[in-house]
Amino acid sequence: MCKQEKLRADIMTKFYLFIFLITLGLISCQTVVTPINPYDNALYFKHRQHFATLPFKLVNNLMIISFSLNKSDTMNFILDTGVKTALLIGLKTGDSLHLKYARKIKIKGLGDGDDVEAIHSFGNRIDFNGVYGLNQDILILLKDVFFFSSKLGMRIHGIIGHDIFKNFIVEINYERREIILREHRKFKPNKKDKLIKIYVEEGKPYVDALIMMPDGTPFKAKLIIDTGASHALSLDILSNDSVKLPTKVRDAYLGRGLNGDIHGKLGRVPSLSIGGYELSNLLTSFPDSSSVRHSTLVSKRNGNLGAEILKRFHITFDYLNQRMFIRPNTNFKKPFSYNMSGIELITPVPGLPIFSISDIEDDSPAQRAGLRKGDQLLYLNNKIAFQYTLNDIITLFQSKVGKKITLVVQRNQDVIKFEFLLEKPI
Repeated sequence: MCKQEKLRADIMTKFYLFIFLITLGLISCQTVVTPINPYDNALYFKHRQHFATLPFKLVNNLMIISFSLNKSDTMNFILDTGVKTALLIGLKTGDSLHLKYARKIKIKGLGDGDDVEAIHSFGNRIDFNGVYGLNQDILILLKDVFFFSSKLGMRIHGIIGHDIFKNFIVEINYERREIILREHRKFKPNKKDKLIKIYVEEGKPYVDALIMMPDGTPFKAKLIIDTGASHALSLDILSNDSVKLPTKVRDAYLGRGLNGDIHGKLGRVPSLSIGGYELSNLLTSFPDSSSVRHSTLVSKRNGNLGAEILKRFHITFDYLNQRMFIRPNTNFKKPFSYNMSGIELITPVPGLPIFSISDIEDDSPAQRAGLRKGDQLLYLNNKIAFQYTLNDIITLFQSKVGKKITLVVQRNQDVIKFEFLLEKPI
């Protein structure tokens, strides 16, 4: 080989090596960083992003977000700060989620029933808008104890909470119906935000709030911050001697927890202060001791702060540094909403506008008018029921004291008309 040909060969060899190294560098730059630790159950941003925005639907004060599980179709989950491990509920025949099963367990929660059986599933992948996570634990309830799909009028697949909050700065904007996830190192609080210390225990956030009790005694309460509770405030009268029932109360069905129905009393407390912001004349739930016996013993909490209060603030959670930031939004001065009809509705076929009465409070406007459990709505205020969503009806029942409600229902083979006026429950 002549000297000129040898020189040309050396040049070509170096050129191909250069191209190879450049290509390798480009490939490595485009690769999404994936955790290699098989026990790493954190969540990560995709494509080297530093934030992600998750839109949510707000139904009866509950935030509903969507994501996929093990590359499934889109699923709807309630975002609940009161839940440590994600729960999968209402799994139907034909749902293909490629779940891995570990063991059967029993779990406790609110309600006056027995413990609930569940299956612990591990090694799952979840994908949000701009976020993914591997090796995620999920508890699969063997029985749908919540009936969320029927009560919210849309298919609800489960509940998720701590898995999101533990990994990111989580900013909740109730006005825009969106959640923004950020890296901790990129976070700068808004100058108008008020810093509040929180306590994250067993994956759940707690905050101290000053409550003025009905007898005029101020009480520093430890409350769980509960985005999964539709009400404003709930207090356990057995948690502290300072927590007393108001003089005027009424028996009420307060909802449903993991271990069954929650019964108790409804009353009012004069005020609650958090971060220097005061809210007055709060309709407050006082659950029966049997409904909260487990949660009170474990966390030594005095009650919970629900979404009817939380939605009045722009809230940013920082679990890592045990703090949150709040500032009032346009909901802050709005009247507190509550059901003034006494009617609890369900949709027997979630997603279809068919509504039936699942429960009626004693001595409520609806009961006094003659409505009964099992009645199916045909017309509401002269509009066919099909024209409403369940959330529309909930909003109507919370609208204004003295508002006239006209219902036409089907009871067995009869079609009957009823009228009543909305009134404060207490």
